[in-house]
Amino acid sequence: MKFSRVVAAGVLTAAVLLPACAADDGAGTREAGSVVIIGPPPPGGGGSVSAVGSGCTTRGATTKKVANTVQFELDEYSITGPPTVPAGVNRVVVKNFGSDPHEIVITQLDSVESLGASGAVVDLDALPSKVYRVQSFPGNTICEGTFDLPAGRYVVFSNLPAEGGSDYSRGMASTFVVS
Repeated sequence: MKFSRVVAAGVLTAAVLLPACAADDGAGTREAGSVVIIGPPPPGGGGSVSAVGSGCTTRGATTKKVANTVQFELDEYSITGPPTVPAGVNRVVVKNFGSDPHEIVITQLDSVESLGASGAVVDLDALPSKVYRVQSFPGNTICEGTFDLPAGRYVVFSNLPAEGGSDYSRGMASTFVVS
């Protein structure tokens, strides 16, 4: 009996402390601590919520102190990011605005064509340079990784299987320069 009173009091306290939601301001992304809502809420109300970095798996990550933050935006057919990124330790925030899962693979290459694959990159370990990766995460969520990127030209792409081939074959590849 005492236990259920304590639980009920804790639930009541939590309910009292939670703020009410404000009306949609039309912003594409709103941040509040570590919770991010992507896009406007659906007509029936509600919204999609993602914990930043929750459940993200990375490859090539570092624990060095972050010097810069860069952002890449994904949908079903493209990757959009900055044309240049500062060399050094970068917090790479990846926002998946699509409904399908995506990933990003970053490697030092001169051009997308240098990947040499038309459908998918079969063996990431066979790429000539180090691979930095935020592995597959669901649509309408955000993941991040921290990578120590040396100066050079880079290709960023998603290599997941997709209808008719792969994300890469559907155009999910881009380039940027680290200087």
